[in-house]
Amino acid sequence: MTTTTTAPLVEVSASQMLLHSGGALIVIILLLLGVKKLLKHLPHAGRYRGARCLAVKETLVIGPRERLMIAQVGDQQIVIGVTPQTIQFLCTLNKPTGETRAQPPTPPSRFAEKFAQFRARKTL
Repeated sequence: MTTTTTAPLVEVSASQMLLHSGGALIVIILLLLGVKKLLKHLPHAGRYRGARCLAVKETLVIGPRERLMIAQVGDQQIVIGVTPQTIQFLCTLNKPTGETRAQPPTPPSRFAEKFAQFRARKTL
């Protein structure tokens, strides 16, 4: 005759289950944050963070999908035309554009004047 013994069932309270699950979640989050920090300090991981020698200084929208751009390449500025199909070199600027150019104040448009007159007439 063979006798089998069964292990007694251990009751786990809801608070113990919540504590166990929460602890596991905290460990996983800390592990992910550690991997992120490690990858941040490895060379060639993530984006290139060195000195940039290429930057777009200004953009002028010409049409729905066409633009003129002034790009800073090293110490010179170039003008390029950009469309969905091509990027075309147009010219090199002899005198670089200033970054701190003051924009002249724009006078109020005729529409704003007419609208103000219309509102003044309507409130009388």
